[in-house]
Amino acid sequence: MTKRCISLHRVLAVLLAAGALLPLRAEAQPSTVGQWSGVLSWPISATHTHLLPTGKVMFFGEFDEGEEAWLWDPTSGTPTRLTPPGYNIFCAGHSFLGDGRLLVTGGHIESHEGLPDTSLFDPFTLSWIRAPDMNAGRWYPTNTTLPNGDALVFSGEVAGSGDINELVQRFDQNSRTWTDLTNSPQDLPYYPRMFVTRYGKIFFAGPSRTTRFIDPNGLGSWYFGPVSNFGSRTYGPAVYVDGKVFLIGGGDPPTATVELADIHAEMPVWNYVAPMTTPRRQLNATLLPDGTVLVMGGSSGSGFDNDDAPVLHAEVYDPATNRWTRLASQSIYRGYHSTALLLPDGRVLSAGGRRERTAEIFSPPYLFKGPRPTVTSVPGVVTPGTTFFVETPDADAVTKVTLIAPGSVTHAFDEHQRLLTLRFSKSPGGLTIEAPESNTLAPVGYYQLFLVNGGGVPSVGRMMRIGPETSPRVPVITFGDVWKYDDSRVDRGTAWLGLGYDDSAWASGRGQLGYGEGDEATVLRRTSPSQPTVYFRKKFTLDRSVSRASLEVLHDDGVAVWINGVLVFSKYVDSGLEFAKYASFTSDNEYSRAPLAVAPGLFSVGENIIAVAVKQAGSTSTDLSFALALEVEHGTTEPPPDTLRVLAPNGGEVFLAGSSTLIRWSSTGSISAVDLAYTPDRGATWIPIATGVANTGSYSWSVPQVTTGEALVRVSRTGGAPPSDVSDAPFTITRETRSKVIVFGDVWKYHDSGTDPGPAWNTLGYGDSAWASGPGELGYGDGDEAKVLRKTSPAQTSVYFRRKLSLSGPVTSADLRVRYDDGIAVWVNGTLVFTRNMDRGLEHARYASASAENAEATAAIPIVPFVTGENVIAVMVKQVGGTSPDLSFNLELELGLSH
Repeated sequence: MTKRCISLHRVLAVLLAAGALLPLRAEAQPSTVGQWSGVLSWPISATHTHLLPTGKVMFFGEFDEGEEAWLWDPTSGTPTRLTPPGYNIFCAGHSFLGDGRLLVTGGHIESHEGLPDTSLFDPFTLSWIRAPDMNAGRWYPTNTTLPNGDALVFSGEVAGSGDINELVQRFDQNSRTWTDLTNSPQDLPYYPRMFVTRYGKIFFAGPSRTTRFIDPNGLGSWYFGPVSNFGSRTYGPAVYVDGKVFLIGGGDPPTATVELADIHAEMPVWNYVAPMTTPRRQLNATLLPDGTVLVMGGSSGSGFDNDDAPVLHAEVYDPATNRWTRLASQSIYRGYHSTALLLPDGRVLSAGGRRERTAEIFSPPYLFKGPRPTVTSVPGVVTPGTTFFVETPDADAVTKVTLIAPGSVTHAFDEHQRLLTLRFSKSPGGLTIEAPESNTLAPVGYYQLFLVNGGGVPSVGRMMRIGPETSPRVPVITFGDVWKYDDSRVDRGTAWLGLGYDDSAWASGRGQLGYGEGDEATVLRRTSPSQPTVYFRKKFTLDRSVSRASLEVLHDDGVAVWINGVLVFSKYVDSGLEFAKYASFTSDNEYSRAPLAVAPGLFSVGENIIAVAVKQAGSTSTDLSFALALEVEHGTTEPPPDTLRVLAPNGGEVFLAGSSTLIRWSSTGSISAVDLAYTPDRGATWIPIATGVANTGSYSWSVPQVTTGEALVRVSRTGGAPPSDVSDAPFTITRETRSKVIVFGDVWKYHDSGTDPGPAWNTLGYGDSAWASGPGELGYGDGDEAKVLRKTSPAQTSVYFRRKLSLSGPVTSADLRVRYDDGIAVWVNGTLVFTRNMDRGLEHARYASASAENAEATAAIPIVPFVTGENVIAVMVKQVGGTSPDLSFNLELELGLSH
């Protein structure tokens, strides 16, 4: 179909102003290729689309359309306007929490500049609820719902192209608060493809080749996953089917290839499977009730969103046969900003696209293959690890039962859909179905249940909720916890395994610990030759007996684990456990998981010790890795004990004196109130914060006006009786001095020759001695310049400015004020921190994307690029075109400095 034909379809769609449906096009053999509806006219482009637990569809659009939200009823076919969210939610992240509310994170200021806002959309009352802001803006973030129904948010741009929000944050659905996973900053791409694994880790699958896992407990900890085979799969989707993740198409030029990894395996590997019939990028992938994957939309041509090479036919992949089948074609090119969503009746909504205010409905072939199974009733809530009964008169015909999480899709990725195939048996009047074994397979929340017969025909989906596990596993140690360690290359014999061993002289640090990989939270000493053994110890307290336990270890190379002096796990230590013995095999950041045989006496009620030896494979080994997690289950016959555990601050954080932060803790049993205290000196003195605080799990603390790197927080039962808990490791409280280190009128080095100064011009070491200098305001054409720059004809695309400054200490905050005409980009030590009107790119020859007449802007910029000592601020100012008559630049920078 030509581009002109596609445009005609768009015109016809617009003419159907009342939202009427065009007549169905005749398709040959719909039982083989399916059938498309005509084109629906919609009020906005469906750039973000969500299937609500009510079975209706909520959607919002691109750019200014993000100021509003709409509801579409698949039964009536009529869109209705919802209460607006109150800000622009275009380019936000979103997923459903455990209670069915939609968590919406970030939003749109302008391209590449995100909002820090957070909102909840209640699908039952159709209302918006504001929640606390995130740490900073996010534009193109991903939300991932966790096993307990909370959510993590990853990535998103803050204030310019490449200015990624690296902090991972956790949203608590009950308290509506954010927790920073300060141990796990990570520069991730737009809308990273994230999935929960059966072990509770979160898997980053793409679109880049390098994949990772993160432990979401505690303060978080990353470790590397398998490297995929194809290159970058930009604007290609990823889907989860029964523990396997598929990467589909994407890239530029687009690829037809597809890869699969079993992320429930201890060591996943990417393998190619059958390719699509046609290369695509900007496509959507939707999970169907019969366990297949439907792909639609996208472009087969090179370039960002090439509508000269539209792919109009749908196709479906069957994982059971590893085969793709070409299906019927839709009318409209749906690429960038298009979405696709499974509806409860088994049809699929395909909507949106750049400036495309239309939708089409696809009926897959299974809807033309005979009668559908009938579902008479389903339970409202199901508990993992149990069985439940579904009433149906068609039990004898059912051959498959699937559970699919409702979709929440944008920009070629559905952040919430997930398919599980359930075991079942026939019972009088229906089916007895086995629920998913745990919330790591099916996070708490709503799902559609489908019954599928032998002909592949599904029932209408029935919405039900997966509740929390009745006996959840309790994380006692997480990958990011603090360990004592000895990397001194000294043989400690066997005494170091015991609880009473004095490890007070050992150093301490957070996991992951090691060297040589680049993903360590704590870098250990590397010796030459490599030390054969490094020791780790951690004490932990149990308040009741343990019925089950499992261990997860990240190790490179060999590892041995003891609990209370008993060896419970080992791998690659066949050469012996003695200090001088090297590992028997080489491993690379290997992940191992094992259930523990809980023999009497292995765990004690009270204090316990876990001791670990990590061994190198040889004297020339270049890297070492260690992190460990321990989960336990307690016996159900004992009453829940009274326990307290500090969650935050829990070590390593830095707070400004006078700022506010949440003290967070968890508890079990019947503790009604707690007392809070802090110490500035590792426990030598304790200062009360508050007494008799209701045991809600959090308290807003005004950080005291002290300066210390030895602070701890204590949470205890009101009245002084046990239990109590203290931060695992010290945190820092620092004071801030505000200083304007650059003001309007300061002198800048500048380069206005119209030539490209090369890629290193914005770094500290660049030689700018040949550049001219002058005070701000710098520019030409307005008459208010302190320094008039050269004006060329045509107008130069880019003018460059540099200024060095020396800082006496760490930066705690940074506020920027700029005056510019037309576009501007600001770097700190080579890191981009701010842009305006630079959407055409930062290359020298590019002009600005919009005109600005002596405009001013202010922004809080990231503090990470600043260093103690010498720094450089580098600025590029761009003209909007070759005939632009004026250029302006001035800059002010105010910093908060720690002291």
